[in-house]
Amino acid sequence: MPTNGLPPLALGRILRTVAWIIPLLLLNKGGNAGGGAFFAILAIMAVTSPQGAFKSLAICFLGLMMNLAYVPKELVWTWARLILPALALLRFLNDLSRTRTSFVTQPKYVALLVYCLVMAVCSVISGWYTPIALLKLFNFLLVVSSVFAGVTVLRARRIDMTEFFVSLIAAATLLGLASIPLGYSDLFYRGGLRYRDVFVGAFMHPNCHTLYGSLFTGYLATIATITGYRNRWVSLPLIGCWIFFMLSSQARASILASSIAFLVLMFYARPLRNLLGERLRVNISRTSMIAIFAIAIAALAAWNVATQGTVSRAIVAFINKTEDELETLDADRIVGSRAALIAFSWQNFQENPLFGIGFQVAKTQAFVQQATLFTAPAEKGFLPTAVLEEGGVVGAIAFVLFLTLFLRELVRQRNVPGMVGFITFLATNFGEVSIFSPGGPGAFGWVMVGASMILGDYCWVRPPAALYRFNPFGRPAQAA
Repeated sequence: MPTNGLPPLALGRILRTVAWIIPLLLLNKGGNAGGGAFFAILAIMAVTSPQGAFKSLAICFLGLMMNLAYVPKELVWTWARLILPALALLRFLNDLSRTRTSFVTQPKYVALLVYCLVMAVCSVISGWYTPIALLKLFNFLLVVSSVFAGVTVLRARRIDMTEFFVSLIAAATLLGLASIPLGYSDLFYRGGLRYRDVFVGAFMHPNCHTLYGSLFTGYLATIATITGYRNRWVSLPLIGCWIFFMLSSQARASILASSIAFLVLMFYARPLRNLLGERLRVNISRTSMIAIFAIAIAALAAWNVATQGTVSRAIVAFINKTEDELETLDADRIVGSRAALIAFSWQNFQENPLFGIGFQVAKTQAFVQQATLFTAPAEKGFLPTAVLEEGGVVGAIAFVLFLTLFLRELVRQRNVPGMVGFITFLATNFGEVSIFSPGGPGAFGWVMVGASMILGDYCWVRPPAALYRFNPFGRPAQAA
């Protein structure tokens, strides 16, 4: 067994987990009956154990944005995806009631409650589709609360979720690869119509690779870099697959977010010590990372020269989102898909500077035509302008307070995977805002942030002189 008794990421167990995750997702092909069976199984998992509850959230929100050829979204999804986080939260609260630990008094959660209260007031003052804004706000708070409560329980009980999340990523990887020979890889639904014009892989939209792909690669890279799992090498081929998926989908923000994850990981790849005196395990040093990166850049530059600019043209084509072999970057192509959304958000903020227009609502004709209590999509293109648009200056201050206290907790605990996960999640929101939308990919983003925080407890080497009782909340160490 690896140092500190970590499980080895056994390939047999990973394959067995993949072998039940994929059929569970495919139950949804059976219509409402299949979807009902899917959620019934997840509900049983949610009430059985805290790890089962966390797994159910991850599987549900992975399936939420999966390719409709794999996971059709029948009517049962409309209400079941709202009930499941409530069941999971009740399970976590029951577990917490038996211990002395609590997540409600944690500074980041208090700040989250303050932000939600402020946004509720802003939404009422705005008066723009207030019932929808409040319902979305409640759903957001419910999902994030269930994740924070689950993380608190699982960390306090020292329950390792790494093998499951590697299995979950492997299942999504296999479905992405299988979509190519099955003919699902470019089946893109837009406005209820099917298009075959862009790679979507395992998901229903190419931009899903920004959130899912970057969080997956960041999580896997953390496992390879600073954990002691014996079979951590299994993360490397999975990373390779997701880089292929992200490039194929032309999700430019995914490359930016993944690069940020790598930079955060590289910055902390040094022998830090936590509050318990444990040393961060570093399998590859920062110097080695920089050297590998420099060699890769030099090799690409040499190949570009030898092949008369094939690499540079491919990079320009990827950034421009075109198959044309252009020699220069096209600003209109780069920002054209988001510039209008950003400008519209900024205009709404200028018209409502103090309190904004309300949580996750929009003043577009499309929103007005589609807005119901259960389906009211509001597309926002850039996190800072979206925060200002929805909550004005008052809401933005509350949101920045929440971010500050959350990051402060992660930094104080030296929770490197948690920092990688949360900062990567934030980075994905600079291309398309999902952090407030549990009805879309945002819920899975929060689950991955929670999984990364849990992983942070398994990156340390205990001092040889003494063993300490684990305490993830920064209290004084106590001899075992």
